[in-house]
Amino acid sequence: MASQNPRAGEVPPSSSRPGLDVILPRPEAADHHQHAPGIRISPQLDLILFSGVSAYPAEIDPWSPGEFRLPSSALDRSAMAMRNLDGVLTAAGTTWQHVVSQTRYTASEDDERELPARMGRWTPCGTNVRVPTIGIPGVTTLDEIVAAAPHRPIAARGYVPGIEPVLPRSGVQLKDLPQAPAIRLDASVDLVYFPVVTAYPLDVDPWNSGGLVPPAEVVEQERLIERNLELLLRMAGVTWRHIVHLKVTGERASLATLRATLGDWRPCRTTRAVATGIPGAMLTCEVVAVALTEERVD
Repeated sequence: MASQNPRAGEVPPSSSRPGLDVILPRPEAADHHQHAPGIRISPQLDLILFSGVSAYPAEIDPWSPGEFRLPSSALDRSAMAMRNLDGVLTAAGTTWQHVVSQTRYTASEDDERELPARMGRWTPCGTNVRVPTIGIPGVTTLDEIVAAAPHRPIAARGYVPGIEPVLPRSGVQLKDLPQAPAIRLDASVDLVYFPVVTAYPLDVDPWNSGGLVPPAEVVEQERLIERNLELLLRMAGVTWRHIVHLKVTGERASLATLRATLGDWRPCRTTRAVATGIPGAMLTCEVVAVALTEERVD
């Protein structure tokens, strides 16, 4: 399929993005903002959630890359990351100008990306964060992306209705990837957001824990996180296969237990081996799941 993405700097007419409306503080501010203050997405569009975008191809697990090696040049890594993102956008049937949210973590002064040039004058909601380290081997810049896409019927079988993994090319199976590069959601599902899950019991505030301290072993903390997640999913009336995005953070980030629980389901995922910033928590999980509208729990 030919790419639908405009050339760098090219701005498609507004009619090419029906269903996306920028929310501005005042009309005259339209051309005077670095990032959109807000964007409203119509139910006529599908939502595309992405795993963290880096120079690693979808088939490569950064934590177990085999013989794959990232380029040593920051510019080459940037170009590779943009090619990866371009391929997933094309596979999803959408464009750079349908990106609605972008958070960029940067740990290198000279690791500039081509993303703004690809988007032209289209400015999504965005945040730029300078960090000492990304927490992914060899990566100095990471983009977290959410996009919209013109609706198309979801024909995938074996998954929860209303969601579909976006695969980098034909012939690739989700079970053979470390995570889905992206997942398409249509308007038939509700989004379910959970608080950051740690090894603390769900009713305990880590900042006021009354002396309660999680176990010192990361494997034991992961087991407690899995138990907390199981409880939250049941409360929401959904299952592990309803999870569409996992963000795992921890100085010794591990996923062995969660991977076994997920089985052959691969949600979008970003894993960063950095401090969690939460007292006693060696590992945290941020989770987004879906639920069918008719399954909504009151």
